Amino acid sequence: MRLVTMHLKKAPTPNGVRRVPVNVRSLTGEVNGQEFESSLERDLLLLVHWDHEVDWYQSQPIKIDYQDQRGVQRKYTPDLLISYRNGDGHRPSRKPVLCEVKYREDFFGQWRKLKPKLKAARRYAAEQDWEFMVFTELEIRTTYLENVKFLWSYRFAYFHEHHYEQLQLSMSELHKCSVQELLEVTYGSKALRNEALWTLWCMVARGWLLCDMNKKLTMKSTIWVKA
Repeated sequence: MRLVTMHLKKAPTPNGVRRVPVNVRSLTGEVNGQEFESSLERDLLLLVHWDHEVDWYQSQPIKIDYQDQRGVQRKYTPDLLISYRNGDGHRPSRKPVLCEVKYREDFFGQWRKLKPKLKAARRYAAEQDWEFMVFTELEIRTTYLENVKFLWSYRFAYFHEHHYEQLQLSMSELHKCSVQELLEVTYGSKALRNEALWTLWCMVARGWLLCDMNKKLTMKSTIWVKA
């Protein structure tokens, strides 16, 4: 049985202006070659890497000059810059977004210190015709993120082409059903249903079968084919 794989490719990005140091107090690492220095930054990178509309993204992208609350000249490095693919009108689907990532407790607790640099970042972004946004765990750690993490390995994994063909054939007739229903319609054997489930999730992860990513994915989740 032949196996099929697919990898999500991103356009090359320029180097960031700052390397993330090794930190024993917080989580550091990389997602697709882009560095993070907290688990919250990592989670945002997962969401950005998952997004089909994203063209490229760069962590630690630029340095911005600003004056702190005492009037001292400082430099500020936002966490991420996101650029989007062109839409049907050959223009980007949305403006690039310059991002700062902060836990809500730190955002409100450090507001006086953060305000000058965030104001400078917003002004800089406007000059570049970008947007500037602050992301906290409220915007990042959602059911959507849980689903992305669940589907992550399926998106880049091998799957069984035979099961793909059988499931695709069933969906061409059903158009819309639950995960469990698709398996039951396609296979009479429980063993085959269990075996085919991997391929089904691969199809969902690749966007070949659609679902509501804002609802927790289960065997009862509704899936459908593109119109």
